[in-house]
Amino acid sequence: MKRYILEVLIKSPTISASGEGFGAVLDTDIVYDDMGLPFIPAKRIKGCLRDSAQQINEMLDQAGIIFPLDHEKTFGVTGSEKSAPVYFSNLTILDYKKIKKWLEYFMDENNYEGIVSREKILKTFTEIRKQTAIGHENIALKHSLRTTRAIKKGVKFSGNIYIEEDSTKNNDVCLNTLILACYNFRYMGTNRTRGFGEISCCLKKNDGTCLQISKELEERCMN
Repeated sequence: MKRYILEVLIKSPTISASGEGFGAVLDTDIVYDDMGLPFIPAKRIKGCLRDSAQQINEMLDQAGIIFPLDHEKTFGVTGSEKSAPVYFSNLTILDYKKIKKWLEYFMDENNYEGIVSREKILKTFTEIRKQTAIGHENIALKHSLRTTRAIKKGVKFSGNIYIEEDSTKNNDVCLNTLILACYNFRYMGTNRTRGFGEISCCLKKNDGTCLQISKELEERCMN
């Protein structure tokens, strides 16, 4: 398998919702581990990039540009017996393993009791936002207050993408599809129409250099 690095930078508060809340305290929460460190599940990032790749396919079709891209071959087809050749890991904060190791040490009650807690770690990477619906008379509607936890602007996540080594042609199709999907991937999570969820995404080689769109596609788009 060939390994690539996927990086996502949070450019505005982002609600990567877990689908859970805490009753009267919090209506919508994000995904985080047992230490309080936020992460983006592999399944979610795969779904976001699949949607982005599908949009790219539709744009190229409308522009009449023929290029070897295939979101179904790259991400798989629902219900198909054959699995997709591309695999995703969870996206975690940079230096996740090292940070988690230190946090486990500081959270040990025998070492530094009460200094570090999951709640304090969450506050480092996230913020609480409150919103309410406004009626026709510019008065807040009753029972409309919603409290949400969002990932702070500036947090960067990183993870791995693996592509099964098949024929060179199939690998090129999957890689080109992923590169363009990352270019087009600009928003994630809920409340995207209200300024939330702006991100930037980059697919990198193992040496840290960002992969660029092919010159062939660039030339076709310019003509």
